[in-house]
Amino acid sequence: MAKEPKLPLKTVLHAIDKRDKNFYNNLTIEQRKSLGLWMMLRYASSVQGKNAPQYIFMVNELFNQDFYSINKHPELQWLLLSACGSGKVEFHPYIKPPTQKKKKNKSQQFIADLLPHLKADEIEMVLSMNTKQELKDLAKDYGYDDKTIKDIFGK
Repeated sequence: MAKEPKLPLKTVLHAIDKRDKNFYNNLTIEQRKSLGLWMMLRYASSVQGKNAPQYIFMVNELFNQDFYSINKHPELQWLLLSACGSGKVEFHPYIKPPTQKKKKNKSQQFIADLLPHLKADEIEMVLSMNTKQELKDLAKDYGYDDKTIKDIFGK
């Protein structure tokens, strides 16, 4: 059986939209702990409708820019977020939660270990620009033994 949320999303978004400055102060301690302001930032910035441009601008200018510098002050974060509301209820589409990073295969991990400054797309580029034999030679140059090279690249 599904657990009842401590703080329904619809209630929080309604308070943001209606600019309810006292909403945070009226929450219980448990509800305050369950209030994910980062996720509320994402929902607030994904508003749709005729007021969307102004709403998104306000969220970015007031709340998004200094979000991490004021993370020890959740009440201040709430006040800034509630100041972004349009005064009437808006539509906020569902946002899929972030997923885990895609797991790297052994050859991708090999390049990432050798060149830790590269991003995922750059690692893919290095792999596509070099043949398997060139990568094996590179591993040998870096002191990898034959067993490890075979484990990373196969036969």
